[in-house]
Formats: sequence, structure tokens, C-alpha cells
Amino acid sequence: MQQIPKDHLAMYLDENRLVKKPEIQKLLGISRSTLGRRVKSGQFPQPALIQNGRSCWRFKDIHKWLSSK
Repeated sequence: MQQIPKDHLAMYLDENRLVKKPEIQKLLGISRSTLGRRVKSGQFPQPALIQNGRSCWRFKDIHKWLSSK
């Protein structure tokens, strides 16, 4: 069995981890309502997952969006 380098595994896990609204708000310096407006208007990616009314985004989607700005 081939071993996967730890740094590769960490990169994969970090890239696919879920990010919640408070973390995004802090990262962008915006309010919850501003984030909601940006998602609704298409200026920010849609959540990848909504569980129990809580929105979550994949880190890689946020990173891709930030890179395009």
C-alpha cells in the first residue's frame, strides 16, 4: 500500500473543510446581512451545504472566489 505524504493529506483536508458564516464574515469584514445579500445577488458563491438551517461553504470555493478578485 502506497503512503500518502502528510502534507498532501493536510492540503486536501484543508481545501475541503467546511467554513461557516461567522468565519467568512470575519475574513471579509462584513455583516451577516451583507453576506446574505452578496450570496443572493450572485456576488459570492452559494453555500455547498445547508444543515439545520446553517450554511457552510467549502474552503476551496472561498479561496477560488478570493483569488478571482
